[in-house]
Amino acid sequence: MPRHVIIVTGLAVLLAGCSDLPTSGRDDVRRPVQRPAQAAPAPAPRPVLTGPATQAAALDTVSEAQKSAARAAAATAPAGGELGVATVSLGNPTDPGLWVKTDLVSSEMPGTVRTGSGEAIAVTLRPLGGTGGAQISLSAAQALGLPLAGLHPVTLARAG
Repeated sequence: MPRHVIIVTGLAVLLAGCSDLPTSGRDDVRRPVQRPAQAAPAPAPRPVLTGPATQAAALDTVSEAQKSAARAAAATAPAGGELGVATVSLGNPTDPGLWVKTDLVSSEMPGTVRTGSGEAIAVTLRPLGGTGGAQISLSAAQALGLPLAGLHPVTLARAG
């Protein structure tokens, strides 16, 4: 009588096509029990997302008037020289103001930041001071209409 030995290593084994294996001809071979499919449980209701948006609004200390002034300053500022393109992420949201931290400057200076869509504001360019990528303040990101999550390419320039 032929016997089949299966050696299993790992955590799980999926056997497919077992019915094609030769049998000993015995009718008392046990077959897996077919259970009726159960419906998946209904997903839990999604909570109302008020936390991050409420927190971001509370941490943004720059007024809309100040953001508008920064947009106007960027539009009328004489070009002081493009520094380059940086990919920014959200910096420390508790650090107030309109700023960008980058390794493209070695000391704090006035500058502008412009998105690929043409939105621009006047900011303070700060040296990054350490490792990691460029960072943008919460207020500057919101003034430019950038999502708070993710990486965003921007063009940085010195102000006049």
